[in-house]
Amino acid sequence: MRLEEQSTAVRDAVPVEYADLVVFVTELGGTTALMLLLAVLFWCVDRRRSALVISYAIAGLALLLSLKALFGLPRPPADATLIALEGEREGYGFPSGHAFAATVVYGGLVSAYDRLGDRRAVTGAGVLIAAVSLSRVALGVHYLGDVLVGVALGIAFVAVMERVTRGDPTIGFAIALVLAVPATVVAGTDDSLLGLGGSIGGVLASRRLPALPALRSRLEAVVLVGLGGGFVALVMAVESVVATVEPLLVVLYAALLAGIFLVPAVVGRLEIDGLESRRA
Repeated sequence: MRLEEQSTAVRDAVPVEYADLVVFVTELGGTTALMLLLAVLFWCVDRRRSALVISYAIAGLALLLSLKALFGLPRPPADATLIALEGEREGYGFPSGHAFAATVVYGGLVSAYDRLGDRRAVTGAGVLIAAVSLSRVALGVHYLGDVLVGVALGIAFVAVMERVTRGDPTIGFAIALVLAVPATVVAGTDDSLLGLGGSIGGVLASRRLPALPALRSRLEAVVLVGLGGGFVALVMAVESVVATVEPLLVVLYAALLAGIFLVPAVVGRLEIDGLESRRA
């Protein structure tokens, strides 16, 4: 079922000299890279659509953690690993979280931004999903069957979320909260706390999306990314301090999502347009 022999063929096709490239590709499906991408799109492109996909990502994280704990299938043996990576041997191996997350985010963006009819957008998302998925097999932390199931689940999940949320991010975060509670009980990991805190922050802050000021200029976009990125970095620094106190982590993750959503309201109070005019 997990296609062990085919997985060996994929691993054997990737020399260890390409390990750094494989690690870079696999990070494109990691939590940090995906959330930063969605945050930048939220600040600079389309707030409602990006918030909707963020809700997909948080809800999907909670669902996947529950599924992993339910199946309880191990990762490939340690001698199959291409290189030693911190944290990559932890947790269960089925289905693949990176393959699922890449599908939910990249596929969700294509869907939420109404680009399903755009061949280039669909192809680009498909290439990214395939690359992330195969990188997990090449690294030896998943079997080929794990990533195929992860992709299939991601496609089905996006289709269901699109229908149920009807384009409303608050509904998406409410679903995430419902899924995050059992995930926290069953999985009990930092990722499950991220799902719980993120869904709470999303439910509270997404209600203010219609009141957020529109993006006024490219300079304001730069300020948003700078200020928002600084806020995210601050939260990550605080995370290392309170890592052992689970209730504080939930509060911190809720503040992280709420802060990402409310940064435009803070920047909207600044006289960015006047500054840009003076520079001109």
